[in-house]
Amino acid sequence: MTTYKEGEKIQFKIKNLIELAENEEYYVLEDLSGQKQLLNASYYKNYQFKIGQNIICKVDHINCSGKIFLEPEHPFYKENEVYEFVIDTVEKSENRLKEIVYHLNSTDKTGNTATCITENISDNIKSGQKIKYKIERIKKGKLYLGIVNEISVNDLISGVYYKFKIEDIRILKDTFKYYILSDKKNRKHLLRHEFYTHHHLSIGQIIECTVIKFSSAGYPVLEPKHPVYKIGKTYKFEFVKQEKDFKGEITGNYTITVKDVFGEKVQFMSSEKLSVQKIKSGKIQCKVTGIKKGKPLLVVI
Repeated sequence: MTTYKEGEKIQFKIKNLIELAENEEYYVLEDLSGQKQLLNASYYKNYQFKIGQNIICKVDHINCSGKIFLEPEHPFYKENEVYEFVIDTVEKSENRLKEIVYHLNSTDKTGNTATCITENISDNIKSGQKIKYKIERIKKGKLYLGIVNEISVNDLISGVYYKFKIEDIRILKDTFKYYILSDKKNRKHLLRHEFYTHHHLSIGQIIECTVIKFSSAGYPVLEPKHPVYKIGKTYKFEFVKQEKDFKGEITGNYTITVKDVFGEKVQFMSSEKLSVQKIKSGKIQCKVTGIKKGKPLLVVI
């Protein structure tokens, strides 16, 4: 079984294009070891992919159930490089903290909308103006842009732990409760309260978090250190079940469900079915490869 890590780049061959539901098409990708993954085709219609083609994908995100999200290399742009764009529209809105932000929208070379979100703009910024942006993130084929030399929240590096202060606990307009965090540059960040009840966090506390991914709006998503589990360490977990869903029938992956130290259910993917010997005691040995939403990401040892 190939164990993927977030941020690594892997070569795949496009084996097929299938329809799993009405108007829902996926590319079936196969890596060099023969392991298969699915890629939602709707985001990459302008990439001109063909069956039999070899492509390079970055492991963009592995969710708390072990599902892998891939991001193929863009045909025209690379992350952290600088390119010139023309501003199509300037939109003013409020973010979830009710702070005023500006969306500077441009059109990329594939015809998709590319967006720069900034808290401050100069008076001479207007539609039709040329501007140089740094490509801060590419997600689902969409470019997220940053103004060159502007301080960005994307300067936080995935895998590196930073200190944050819990400033407040607040219910926002999406009706969810959040911890409001501030970093050393006094930028505000959000942490969903419901995922961290076992962390016993409080206002005024200094905690360490790392960036685990970037949201669809380009903001960093933070994950605090777990109170029990350490990344890279091995622990025993209570076995619940293993099964295949309809996507697993295509990829060959099993979904394994276990319970963690708090009795919370944790799911992860495995390309191999667990043997009777491994589960006969009711517990299985797993290595923690990451933490998401307060739960460990696991692989069977």
